[in-house]
Amino acid sequence: MATNPTKKESLRQEIVAMRQSLIDEGTLDGRFEEIEDFNKQNHPLFVQQTMADYFEDATRMLSRIDDLLVIKPKEYAQIDVALKEFRTSSSKVGAKKVRNAINAVRDSIRHEDIKEAKDAFKQVQVDVLNLMSKMRPYFVLLHREALLEAGLEN
Repeated sequence: MATNPTKKESLRQEIVAMRQSLIDEGTLDGRFEEIEDFNKQNHPLFVQQTMADYFEDATRMLSRIDDLLVIKPKEYAQIDVALKEFRTSSSKVGAKKVRNAINAVRDSIRHEDIKEAKDAFKQVQVDVLNLMSKMRPYFVLLHREALLEAGLEN
């Protein structure tokens, strides 16, 4: 099955524009581009798998941090360790907006202001959900590109 070069190029431009938009708005940073480029030839779905793993971990970490904020609100060191772990994970995938929101929670924890920390944590939760919803259409485009490359879509 022959691949339509115009369709392929149009799809590639759409992918590049969407990724750049996510970077320009501060949702992602350059680290995401590095992950996307890493091993693209041998494993074209690497970035999708990496982000799927991140979202699975993020769900677990959000629950853990939420529990700590509710059950052990005075355990500042324990909360901060969990936040650092989540920030590191977010940094590794280029989730800039999530990472910045986590930093706001950590600032509140450093000042031992649990009410402010809980409020800031709500923003982390929103930012993770927003990232998930913004990545879905991006992954659909990447999947279509992979199908085109394999000659399974024209």
